[in-house]
Amino acid sequence: MLPKKLILFLLTMFFSISSWALEPFDWTSSNIQYLYGGDFIFAEQERSTVTIEHAHGWKYGTNFFFVDMYNNNGFEVYAEVYSYLSLNKISGADLSLGPIKDFSLAGGINISNRPEENRFQAYLVGISLDLANEYFDYLQLDVMAYKDDGVNSWGVQVTPVWSFPFDLGPTKFKFRGFVDIKDGNTNTLGNVTMLAQPQLLLDVGDLVSWKSDVFYIGTEYSFWLNKFGVEDANESAWQGMIIGFF
Repeated sequence: MLPKKLILFLLTMFFSISSWALEPFDWTSSNIQYLYGGDFIFAEQERSTVTIEHAHGWKYGTNFFFVDMYNNNGFEVYAEVYSYLSLNKISGADLSLGPIKDFSLAGGINISNRPEENRFQAYLVGISLDLANEYFDYLQLDVMAYKDDGVNSWGVQVTPVWSFPFDLGPTKFKFRGFVDIKDGNTNTLGNVTMLAQPQLLLDVGDLVSWKSDVFYIGTEYSFWLNKFGVEDANESAWQGMIIGFF
């Protein structure tokens, strides 16, 4: 797998190159979420979570981050930051191939303030496939090399991400979410893990004739296979949620 020094160099390149651009963003999207639910394992049985998400497009690609804040036997902050360099944008050519609209080089960092004695940090580098079409707000597949600071080996993470808007009669909905699938080399116990968090959201703003695609209520289902790599530690949790876009 890639050596750590190379991965750090590539990540530095990904996250610094956007700061050199003087052009304004092509687009931006931000939201804040409030979630409440239970049936978590290795954590408090019930908890509230506040999540901030942001994404934007710029001259050579896109950037995305989210931050989760919640009580997990004490205040915890967890964040993921990703940067994507679009080959279409960099080359100025249409490099689409069948259902793949664009290829991007991708880099990411996952960090947390827990555990206190050895805070979690992981690095990712790989490729991203843009599969968006007329039915999806976005549809993306990331294939990344993954390195947890606390694990000696390199592993692989595959992540589909989507947002699918649809109507039922006069009501508008979004079905969105992601699935992180990691091989056994990403944790010390050697087990495959999968975290899926699909969300079903009702567009309340549109329903009350206010403004569509701004304010939603709904639910998130979280399924975590072999949580933290622990065999048969499978988490299944429902959360109610409110989300506002700005």
